Amino acid sequence: MFSLNEQKAIELGESGERAIREENEYDALQYIDYLRELGEELLKENLENDLKRVVISLRNIGNKAIQKKIENVASTTLNDLKSLSETALDKNFSNAMWSFSKAVQEIGKGAVKFQMLESAKIALDTLRMIGLGAVENKMEVVTLWTTLALEEMAYLANRQHLEDLSKEAKEAREEIIKSSETSGLVTREQIEKYPQLIAQTISQYSELQNLQPAGYAARPNEEFTEEEFFEGEGESEEKVPETEAAKKKK
Repeated sequence: MFSLNEQKAIELGESGERAIREENEYDALQYIDYLRELGEELLKENLENDLKRVVISLRNIGNKAIQKKIENVASTTLNDLKSLSETALDKNFSNAMWSFSKAVQEIGKGAVKFQMLESAKIALDTLRMIGLGAVENKMEVVTLWTTLALEEMAYLANRQHLEDLSKEAKEAREEIIKSSETSGLVTREQIEKYPQLIAQTISQYSELQNLQPAGYAARPNEEFTEEEFFEGEGESEEKVPETEAAKKKK
């Protein structure tokens, strides 16, 4: 069962996605704003699990905006994810931070693919911030995941001949690695092996081949939708009846 906060986040997310499908940029930005406000309320109340649903909804809107090449909506989504993640780091919400890292990873990779440089740069800066914050807060999984995400962005940017962006992603990843080793958290060897372990695990399941990290398989898939395999976030696709409150916001 979803909590009332989770249900509200799902409804707002679906409404935002619908606005993008209809190419209604104004409404999409409104729903992003509502989600940011909800996320801020949940942070104040220390409701980490409910916050993750807000992150998922923002991620879905951001992905749709990338697909439609609506740069303003994608950039706004990423900026709000960055703002919320900064507070979540301060609260040491390790589970939510994993969701933040994955959300920014997906949107950022799409931005690189479609050469939406403003959004890609925001995603890169956000991943750098999350990675360094994860090291400071001793979040091993988030540190590993964020370095993987940055390496994917570097790999994809290089394929798109975006040399400056690829260089920045590599530098951000290296900064996180050095910080992690200095603090005694995760070694460079562990970070190097992490995506390879994921690729090896997934290779055992033919139905999960679309989850291969970009750059680590013989034929890497750039549409790495990792939530299906790692966190069971797929229920975000479930349709939840709209509440009257949500309908009034439209």
